[in-house]
Amino acid sequence: MSYQGLKGWMESETFDGLRASALSNVWFPFQQWNDVAGEGGLRIITEGHGAKIVDFQGKEYYDGFAGLVLVNVGYGREEIARAVYDQISTLHYANTFAFATIPVIKLAEKLASITPGDLNHVFLTSGGSDSVETSMKMARQYHVNRGEPKRSKFISRKGSYHGVSLGALSVNTAPWVKREIFEPMLPTVRIAPQPSPYRCELGGTTPSECAVRCAEAVEKIMLEEGPETIAAVIAEPVSVSTGVAVPGPEYWPMLRDICDRHGVLLIADEVINGFGRTGKMFGMEHFGVVPDMITVAKGITSGYQPVGACITRDHVAQAFVGGPEETFQHGYTYSGHPAGAAAALVNIDIIEREDLVGNSARMGEYLLDRLTPLREHPIVGDIRGLGLMCALDLVKDKGTKEPLSTIPDACSKLTNRLADNGLLTRVSQYLILTPVLTVSRQEVDEIVDIVSDGISYIEKELGY
Repeated sequence: MSYQGLKGWMESETFDGLRASALSNVWFPFQQWNDVAGEGGLRIITEGHGAKIVDFQGKEYYDGFAGLVLVNVGYGREEIARAVYDQISTLHYANTFAFATIPVIKLAEKLASITPGDLNHVFLTSGGSDSVETSMKMARQYHVNRGEPKRSKFISRKGSYHGVSLGALSVNTAPWVKREIFEPMLPTVRIAPQPSPYRCELGGTTPSECAVRCAEAVEKIMLEEGPETIAAVIAEPVSVSTGVAVPGPEYWPMLRDICDRHGVLLIADEVINGFGRTGKMFGMEHFGVVPDMITVAKGITSGYQPVGACITRDHVAQAFVGGPEETFQHGYTYSGHPAGAAAALVNIDIIEREDLVGNSARMGEYLLDRLTPLREHPIVGDIRGLGLMCALDLVKDKGTKEPLSTIPDACSKLTNRLADNGLLTRVSQYLILTPVLTVSRQEVDEIVDIVSDGISYIEKELGY
């Protein structure tokens, strides 16, 4: 079978033929085969332009989830494609364990110039899970190199998503990963409360009260375990997996202080938050805190190439300077791929040149304003967001806050209604809206109109 390219396949293939091939050969992540095989269960996407994608049959959709919250600069950026082509045509690969390439050097320099504080040292990876795995291993060895080998434990937060490798999964309690199947996890992880004001498990009634209680809970865990055994705390600045839970302003400064007092590293997982998604280049900028490490991926290339990174402060990197025993013996075959670095450089240039961080802040505020009237619906418990990262917390009952997802098929029916009207996004306990950062006011209006129709439709279906 020769390579035909998209145009050739569009002319020679049928939807039914491609569907049959997919069901026979493709293992779809996080999806049940029976669901994909069901009527309407498989969409074959062939094109993308700006904020929209197009399927094999020519139907257009707003991508309300921006791929997997990563297509920050939008679809169809030929400028990035040309940069990747130019680099691959010149040098498609180099052994980055032994050699440097110019795109990698320039990318590390660029990242050091835009990250907060002295986050200056860039370890490139292949994606988000790899970046988290790298940060965890780096944190462990940091303490070993400094003469504190007992610091092997991690603290993460309830409901957070940090990736799917075994180490990343150990600090990951997002419900859809079904971590219980893969247990035992790393035995050295404790889970702290999520500072989610709407659903504060510690009873906080305001964002500030919830923030303080949840930060204090982290310190309580440290004291219970023994601070001298804790390597790091890892958390997202704003947790998308818990419905865009924006913590109160006290949370991150308190966490920084707690970690400093107990000699614990603070890792901010910016894989989703980073590169403009929250209305700042990095989510931590909203809180005025510089973590010891950040993990990035997704928006670093907007998905045009698989790239991630773990970026550390000077004092972390310094702990690895010395002889063979201090060397960080870790890496991936595609760490520092030159074409990936080229894609990242052009992607970041587009973000800066077109002020997509500013557009994220402005359109995010507009999106929240347009969504606000939907609070009056009986199944909308809360609406929240930061930048172009918004969520509707869907409930069966506003008084109890029981999730709408406890009603069989409610979320799938709502998902299908949105798709029928031209909006693809994730609907579970939360209806997530994270469109591309290039989105316009008119496009926001059209997206909200589709969501409004979907909410009204499902309420009628359920008899509200």
